[in-house]
Amino acid sequence: MTELSRRAFLAAIAAAAPLALAACSGASSQGASSSGDVAKASASSSAAADASSAGAQQPSGTVGGTYVIGVAVYNPADNEVRMFKSYLIDYVAGLGFDDVRFVYSGAINSAEGLISFIKSVADQGGAGVMSFTSLDLKAEVEECASHGMYYMLASGTVSEDSFSSVADNEYFLGSVGPGVPMEYAAGTKMVQNYVANKVGNKYFVMSGGAALGNEMHYQRTLGVLDALEAGYGINLGDTKELAGTADAVTATDKDVTVTIAPGYVSRDEMKQAVLTALKADSYEIVLSALPVGPIMEELRAAKVRIAQVDCYSEDNLILFNSGQLDYIAGKYGSLVGPSFAAMYNAVTGHAADFREDGKAFKIVQRMWESSSKEDYDEKYELASNAVTPAYNLEDIYSVCIDYTPTATMDDLKALAQASSYEECKARRAES
Repeated sequence: MTELSRRAFLAAIAAAAPLALAACSGASSQGASSSGDVAKASASSSAAADASSAGAQQPSGTVGGTYVIGVAVYNPADNEVRMFKSYLIDYVAGLGFDDVRFVYSGAINSAEGLISFIKSVADQGGAGVMSFTSLDLKAEVEECASHGMYYMLASGTVSEDSFSSVADNEYFLGSVGPGVPMEYAAGTKMVQNYVANKVGNKYFVMSGGAALGNEMHYQRTLGVLDALEAGYGINLGDTKELAGTADAVTATDKDVTVTIAPGYVSRDEMKQAVLTALKADSYEIVLSALPVGPIMEELRAAKVRIAQVDCYSEDNLILFNSGQLDYIAGKYGSLVGPSFAAMYNAVTGHAADFREDGKAFKIVQRMWESSSKEDYDEKYELASNAVTPAYNLEDIYSVCIDYTPTATMDDLKALAQASSYEECKARRAES
């Protein structure tokens, strides 16, 4: 079979295969990954064996003709992480890229843990690391570079200073994701519906890792606080300082009360501190910079309304149906398609073709937003589609040089940025 016909065949499979993939479902059978958990398409094994037995020369940076790509995650059980994993393993590697093997981390809670995972990927012959968490970007990039591996932020946000510190490193590809402006906007939009409809005036703000250097959570929380001040005409104090508070703090002005409670509720030692703050008073509205799932039972008991930044999961579909969730800004599984394409271009020898003025790229993507059950239902249908996802194989092939030799940085950027629901829906209608 020629390479051209092989690609056409794979694309046909992708369009027709009835996958039973539970995208972003809290009840998914995938469960949590342990460190070094390896998922590989069976086609990759047979292809590698054929090449090995024939004595074929393998590409640089591969193991048995397979590109090993590490995937660093903060919590394997998180809905968003599971959603991305299903897309990358079952769809991308399972149907389209049989020369790729993803190696997933377990829960990474420290800079040392991430460096250790990078080393373990290198020990397995890794070619690159796609990271969904960053705790010390400079150290992470330098560790990858020391092993000749590429590193990229696959769907994340870091401070401008952190990004600039490694922008010139040839092994740092860049970042693809909402970025600071979109993260801040997600926070402001969570507030606007409540202010406009005068739903309540006692807010519990969950800032997640904002105090621990998580730029995404910090920007979302800052957006919330600034929007509360603007919407109610109140003064909460220094919102930049409040957004990053390491301890629960309550600010009150006029008849508005706002409590900021930091901490990752997926970690027991932090979860208890958040629950203590929640139970210290009665609240009407929760505005969360991270998924509220781990304390859902307590939130139901508190009878609060919820707005959060998370993903288009089945869990959140249920919350909308119950009337407890009022607003969500979230990602969807195939949003990481362009990130994978960028990594694939790098490991196949085309990293230099995808830099901007010799520096790492920074591509901004939009999250989807819903403030009603009907809107969530409509968007969830596309977000959970495992056969024809918002970013399908045809999209990815179009920006990978090994598949489309004319592909450029501008093409990759244009595809990644066309991430809104309307743009994704139009792209699928065309195909």
